[in-house]
Amino acid sequence: MVHAAAAAPPAPASGQPPAKAPRYCDALQQPLETAVSPEPRAPVHRVEWRKVLGGEPVEINPSLGNGFKVMSVAEWSARWKSNPDFPGCLAEGCGSGDTREHYFTQTWCRGKRVWASEALCLACHRFSWRSYRDPDFKTPEQYEKELWESLAAGGK
Repeated sequence: MVHAAAAAPPAPASGQPPAKAPRYCDALQQPLETAVSPEPRAPVHRVEWRKVLGGEPVEINPSLGNGFKVMSVAEWSARWKSNPDFPGCLAEGCGSGDTREHYFTQTWCRGKRVWASEALCLACHRFSWRSYRDPDFKTPEQYEKELWESLAAGGK
C-alpha cells in the first residue's frame, strides 16, 4: 500500500521573510506565577548563594580557571545575562532593571508550553521567579496515556 506524503507547508514567496517563530513569552493565555525570595527558588545555585553571602569560598567557573575563591555577589553572577523580556526586579520597593537570570527552562509540546525563569537583582539581592503553563499543556507521556486510554475504551 502506498501512502501519500503529507503536504509540506508552502515555502515563503521569493523575497518574503520567513514566518516568525513563536516565542516563549508571547500570547500568554493566563497570568504568570511570580514570587520574590531572598534565596533561589530554583534548585541550582542554592548552596553557592549561601556561601557567597557568608563570605565562604565558592568554586570558580571552569571556563575561567579552577579551585575556589571568596567572591562578591557581582563577581559570582558576572557571567549571567539579563533577560530582556523580563528585566525588572519584582521585589516591593525595588523595581531595579539590573537583574541577572541564573535559571531558565522551557518545554514545548504540540504547540503548548511551560517555562520558568529566575533572576537575581544586583540592587537588592533578591530573586524574582516567573513561571507560566498553558492551561491545556500536556507532556508527551500524558498525551499518549490519554490517547491509549480512549482507544482502549473504544473511542477514537
